[in-house]
Amino acid sequence: MELSSFRVGYYRNVLDSNDIAVDQKVTVLVGKNESGKTNLLHALHALNPASSDRDREFPRHDYPRWLQKQHERSGKYQEAKPIEVVFRLAEDDVRDVAAKFGKDVLLDQTFSAYRDYGSESLTHIPPACEPVAAIRHLLDGLHVEGSTDIGPLRDRLTATAGRANSSGSPAVEAEALRRLTDTYGEATSARSAVGEFLRDRMPRFFYFDEYSELPGTTDTEPLINALRSEDSSALDSRQQTALALLRMGFADDDLVSDDYVARKAELQAVGAELTQNVLQYWRQNQYLRLDIDINTAVESRPDGQQVVRSELKLDVMDTRHHFTNSLDARSNGFRWFVSFIAAFTEFEEDSNVIVLLDEPGLNLHARAQADFLQFINERVAGRHQVLFTTHSPFLVDPARLGRVRVVEDAGPDTGAKVTTAGSASKDPDTLFPLQAALGYDIAQNLFVGPDNLVVEGLSDYTYLLVMSDHLKSHDRTGLDDRWRLLPAGGASNIPTFVTLVGPSLDVSVLVDGAQASSQKVRNLMKAGLLDDKRLITPESAAAAKGADIEDLFTDDDYLLLFNKALRRQLKSADIVGNDRIVKRIERNTNPFDHNAPARYLLQNRTGLLPKLSDETLARFEKLMEAINATLASHP
Repeated sequence: MELSSFRVGYYRNVLDSNDIAVDQKVTVLVGKNESGKTNLLHALHALNPASSDRDREFPRHDYPRWLQKQHERSGKYQEAKPIEVVFRLAEDDVRDVAAKFGKDVLLDQTFSAYRDYGSESLTHIPPACEPVAAIRHLLDGLHVEGSTDIGPLRDRLTATAGRANSSGSPAVEAEALRRLTDTYGEATSARSAVGEFLRDRMPRFFYFDEYSELPGTTDTEPLINALRSEDSSALDSRQQTALALLRMGFADDDLVSDDYVARKAELQAVGAELTQNVLQYWRQNQYLRLDIDINTAVESRPDGQQVVRSELKLDVMDTRHHFTNSLDARSNGFRWFVSFIAAFTEFEEDSNVIVLLDEPGLNLHARAQADFLQFINERVAGRHQVLFTTHSPFLVDPARLGRVRVVEDAGPDTGAKVTTAGSASKDPDTLFPLQAALGYDIAQNLFVGPDNLVVEGLSDYTYLLVMSDHLKSHDRTGLDDRWRLLPAGGASNIPTFVTLVGPSLDVSVLVDGAQASSQKVRNLMKAGLLDDKRLITPESAAAAKGADIEDLFTDDDYLLLFNKALRRQLKSADIVGNDRIVKRIERNTNPFDHNAPARYLLQNRTGLLPKLSDETLARFEKLMEAINATLASHP
């Protein structure tokens, strides 16, 4: 079965989370620090933990402190359900119920359970059942009168078995009673029996956070005790992970055997498997190798006696630098990733385990977080449902925002609430990871393509696109459709922009004439990041040294845009001179927003473009030809 939804109430800072729909594969809980994300996972894990005893009472101190006494007096405390879940039955659940109880028994395919503060065990709510269908299936082939449900049938069979009656022979009655006992045990109804059957199939929850990371050195004695007793409840979360690591190989007294060769060979095999699993998705450093061993350590007691202990040691070899040190000395991100792989391996083959991750990859580099998200999507979610918390945009898949649930603490009167991304809070801090993920995705999509033209700003971007479309509409040369225009946000940003995108993309750059000979641009060409043949200026097209893109317009044409956009009445006679037109205008007025005329052209192009002179069109066409000539795939 799979988790369909859950609800948390009166648990720490959560008063009522609302019903939280769970994705069939991956659900992402996004929110600020202290919003309640971790509390939601803790409550869910406590329902049916994978690594410890589930029959434990919810701690009294987890009840919201500011309401506890009041609710104890009113009775709300006794009625509170800190965690409620709804599971959707899988095909094998339905099939197995039908095989055991009858194919028409199930009337509903959901199974619910909850925990409260007063009981050490969970309470389950079976799906609705049809008792007559259950009895019909039970008595198939037997000429025995049925009943309304299993309980009344048992009472009647117990009373009549062993003596003849009109409904059948004593042997038939006895066979019916045997079947009933074998199938239903002590259950008093078909529904309760189906509920117990499904309760044993309910998924367990594997929880992992930063406190579950493997230490470089672990005392083996508690691990051996846990293996011998098959009870790991006494282990802390780090020891639980170490135990999972040992279970990847042999897990018995051979761990402390004197046969060093056999022990070392087994541990090396575990280390090799773990290394392979890690490096499949860890792309930050492919030269790391894990070395696992059992060492002895001598400990001196205060009374002078010495005690020999065995320790599980995890070292990491960097084959690139021929250097080995403890796992404790490696980066936090690598330690977390190794620890999760080790802990998860124990449950990887068990599809009836739901994976809960609290702030996974918090110390991972952005690229490593993307690799980890790929690991979740490809490897973990293929067999398990996954729920994880994050406030990192790199762990939010912008193509799957339907998986996101937004968590926000609305204060003591309301507590933490959970909503979908589509109906989320307007709080910018809460929404930042989603906005950043979308922004990053847009940026990445902009950079997809072999031919990219970097321009200074939005005015250059606008003039090129509008004039290109206009020229094409007159069967003249515009920008080749292969170009992807990227505004850098200003001339000063162009060197940094090209440095960032240039190594992986084919880039041409359009700058004004004054910028073309700047030291930063020359450095780009010197470093091999920009071919000098792919540096374009408007100078040749405008036939003016140091020309801007605005100089491609004739004076009258640009003044048409300027006057309309800024409500001025300048004439060409007012801007005499041979330098750039924007400078000539600013000598007669105050400095102005250079984007304003471009915006006006964009918004009013239908009426303005026909008024532009052929000389302006010819200049822009000449620039388009020069830009197209720099295409990497230019014929």
